[in-house]
Formats: sequence, C-alpha cells, structure tokens
Amino acid sequence: MKIHYPDKWLRIIGYPLLGFIVRHFGEYESIGTLMKQPLYYGDLLWNTLLVSLSWEANRRLIQYLDTQYSWVTQRFQRFIIQSFGSLILTVPLVASMIYIWNELLINRPNNFNTGYLLVYDFPLTVVFTVLVHMIYTGIYFHQYYADMINSLNDRVRELETSVAGVNSAADLIKPSGYRDLLIVNYGTSSVPVPTNDIAFIYKQNEMIFIKTFDAKEYTSSSPLEMLEDLLEPATFFRLNRQVIGNIKAVKQFKADSSGKLILTLEPSAAEMVTVSKKKAPEFKEWIGSKV
Repeated sequence: MKIHYPDKWLRIIGYPLLGFIVRHFGEYESIGTLMKQPLYYGDLLWNTLLVSLSWEANRRLIQYLDTQYSWVTQRFQRFIIQSFGSLILTVPLVASMIYIWNELLINRPNNFNTGYLLVYDFPLTVVFTVLVHMIYTGIYFHQYYADMINSLNDRVRELETSVAGVNSAADLIKPSGYRDLLIVNYGTSSVPVPTNDIAFIYKQNEMIFIKTFDAKEYTSSSPLEMLEDLLEPATFFRLNRQVIGNIKAVKQFKADSSGKLILTLEPSAAEMVTVSKKKAPEFKEWIGSKV
C-alpha cells in the first residue's frame, strides 16, 4: 500500500530541534556559556546535519518497507525487519558522523571513545530512531484507516443507490433463491457486499472472514455452512472445511503426489488452500473441463 506522509513541516521543525537536543544531551555548561564559544555553533550545525541524514535514511527505509510489508497484514515481519534495518542504518551513520566531526574536522580529542558512545550517543540514537518510527507508524495507521473508512462510505453510498428501488429483503434474492448481496461486519458496523465481489470466505480461529477481490476483509457471524447455502453453486464451491471459493478467484491448481489439489487464489490466501483427493473430481467438474 502506498502511503503519503505529509511530513514537510515536521521535518523542517524536527531537524533543528532534535539537532539542538542532541548537542545539549549530557552537556553540563549553560547555554549562555556555550553561546560565547564559536565552536558551539559548528556543533549545532553538524548535529542538525546528523539528524537530517539519519531521519532521511530512516524515512527512505520506511517508504521502501511500505511497498513490501503491510503493517496491517504482516505486522510481525514488518516490525522485525524495520527494527533491525533502522539500527543497521542509524548506528553506523551516527558513529561515523561523530568521528568525522570530532576527530577529523575539529580535532577534539577524547570525544570519540567507546565509553562516551555507549553512555550518551548510542542510547540517544536508539531513542531518536524509535521516536521517528513511532511518528511514521502513527501516520501510516491514521491514513490507512482513514482511506478504508472513506472507501467503505463510498461503497455504502453506491450500494444504497443501487438498491434504492428495492422494496423488500426478498428482492435481494435471485430467482434461484441465492443471494446477490450479503450483509457482513466491518468492525462494529454492518456493510452490504455484493456476492460477485467476494473472492473467498474462510474460517480461522473460529472466526469467519470474507475477502473481496480488492483484498478487503470483512467478518461474518454466520457459519460457513449457512453462507454456502446462500451462494450460487455455479460460482462458489466449498473447497475444504475452512474455505469457500469464487470460481474467478482460482488462478491455478495442481495435484501433489497424494492426489490432493493445491490451489493458487487471487487475491492470495494467508495459508495454503487445498482440495482433498476425494473431492478433486467434483472440483474439476465445477471449474470446467480441460481443453
């Protein structure tokens, strides 16, 4: 999912502010005394540059991971990779910047040493990195759920328009007796979803989830058996005890050595979807003859 981070002013204010904090972390002299020292202003500029580079490196990492791992569906993988990636980026960058400034540019002795780095710079680097990532993670979830709510509101308005002429609940049922529309749950709200939009329905941890072709997920309080009875058999098939699939969602299937069918669905399912050897002939008849 592509997330736009409206962080222009956040960075404009954050760079010098955090640069100031970094410079004064562990400092015992007063600001008045420091302001009389010309080198103090060089320290401020260098620390602001250090913060800017570290922030930008982490920001680029976050934007890249947004395209690879979703905070919503791949939370654990995203947390581990982002945590280690940020430290691998930030710690060497900060250490090298401190070394270049103190040892090479201004020749400030005894400032770059292991004890100082462990007591002051490393903890501060970790705190700074965690703060930046918390800010961007908060923006991510805010924008994700705002977009989700807006999308659902648009869908509800479309459905309200499409069923505006419906006189009774019976009108939502096809002449065959199967449903064109299911009322499902999204959080604490009830949302109408056309059955043609449903890719598959699956059971996980005693919960029933409904996944649509645009990869959105809803829940249902009805068991799979009841939902199966509501859906058109020509379109939906009970693949196994956990999954009901739409024929349009099946992109590929192949038999393993035991005769069981392994399916590839689109959108993809979190776990492998299979059809038993016993049920494989019925599935093949449902999906169509090979040509």
